[in-house]
Amino acid sequence: MIEGLPVYAPEILIIEDDDALRGELVELLKALGGSVVGVSDGEGALQSSRSRSFDLILCDYKLRSENGLDVLKALASRGKVPVSERLYLMTAHLDLTQAARAEIVASTRGLLMKPIDIATLRELVATAGQTPC
Repeated sequence: MIEGLPVYAPEILIIEDDDALRGELVELLKALGGSVVGVSDGEGALQSSRSRSFDLILCDYKLRSENGLDVLKALASRGKVPVSERLYLMTAHLDLTQAARAEIVASTRGLLMKPIDIATLRELVATAGQTPC
């Protein structure tokens, strides 16, 4: 940090349908220095992206009524997502097909296994805060 200049707080979007987990992630990422918005579905993500841009997006792979990868594609089609190195899908499921894994690798930075450890979250926030998109 340069003395006298404000520290950049990366804009982070969490798309997670589990209310408790979403709330926990929002609070953790705020404590790590992010400016965080949490939503439960793709519609909420699209609405949030109308008024702000995000440096980092973490999206649950299996949302209640939609696929997280489809949500990220919808955001991308509107030009509302950061570079692919700052898009992550989250899952607790190990049963993804090889085709699904390949599509995730091609479209995002990767898959984060839940629960996500604090060191990983700290690194994501630090990386997103280096250069705003």
